[in-house]
Amino acid sequence: MEFDLSAAIWRKGLTDEKAFIAALAERLSQALPGKVRVEKKKKLFSKDGYVSLIEVVFEDEHFIIQFHPQHGVTAEKAKVVREVRLKSDRVELDEWLSALSAEIEGYAEKHRDIRSSLERFLLN
Repeated sequence: MEFDLSAAIWRKGLTDEKAFIAALAERLSQALPGKVRVEKKKKLFSKDGYVSLIEVVFEDEHFIIQFHPQHGVTAEKAKVVREVRLKSDRVELDEWLSALSAEIEGYAEKHRDIRSSLERFLLN
């Protein structure tokens, strides 16, 4: 299965980070049910909200991306053992997307029963 989350592909056609994060959250949530946590925020007295955080949780690797309207996107990889965060590194978006893509590939290989589901959601 080829799963490409390169920033160039994801950002193509997306004019703002808010839309990028919302699209990424939707895609990951559909493809990896139970592994993705999404937080949304709303402005006071507004119906419009935005995705403020996406966390993709694998056994010992967590991938976190945050969006704040004034500060943009920050990406982070964390090493977690027994629910204790041992190490956390802030990384560039391209690196984060590449590492997440590789982790998803490995997960799909280990869990062949969900592979066709991942392919259907992520490659279409």
